[in-house]
Formats: sequence, structure tokens, C-alpha cells
Amino acid sequence: MSNKNRLNEIRGETLNAMARNEMWFKLLLGICGVAEVVGLIIVCWLMNWSDPTHRLIFAVTMLVWVNLFLWIYTLAVRNRVGEQRILRSIEVLADTTNEEEER
Repeated sequence: MSNKNRLNEIRGETLNAMARNEMWFKLLLGICGVAEVVGLIIVCWLMNWSDPTHRLIFAVTMLVWVNLFLWIYTLAVRNRVGEQRILRSIEVLADTTNEEEER
């Protein structure tokens, strides 16, 4: 019974750590989104739209920002996949432990 309690403690600690990490990730992702919008507003406000060089710099800036957005989104998806793997391994471990206890 001691092993089962210890295993439940480990599961609980793991799930709490994952929830905490997900909260921080969402908070930082939101801050990044706000910073991007503020940066875009500032660039649009300071830009001289009649100057072709400014328009070119704006286009290049948009290409970089879109690329950064896609990388952040990719990292978010990869993070989610990792969390799902951990949760699935916890479920499999719990099922295996329950089957061994029933024997």
C-alpha cells in the first residue's frame, strides 16, 4: 500500500507541475502577443507610407514577425504533444498498477 500512496503522490506532483508550467506558458504567450501588437501599432504609426524604402522595411518586418509567430505556435503545439505523452504514460502506469493489484 505504501508504494501505491507514493505512486499517487508522484502522479499528483507531476500533474501539478504540468498545470503550473502550462499556466506560465499561456501567460508568457499572451505577453508576447500583446508585445507583438504594440510593436505593430508603433511601426505603423511611425512609418512614412509614401516612402518606398519604408514600405520595403515594413514588408520585411512583417515577414520576420509572421515567421516568429509560426515558430511560437509550433513550440506551443510541441509543448502540448509532450504533455499528452506524459499524461498518457501516467494513465498506462496507473492501469498497469491497478492490474497488478487485482492479481
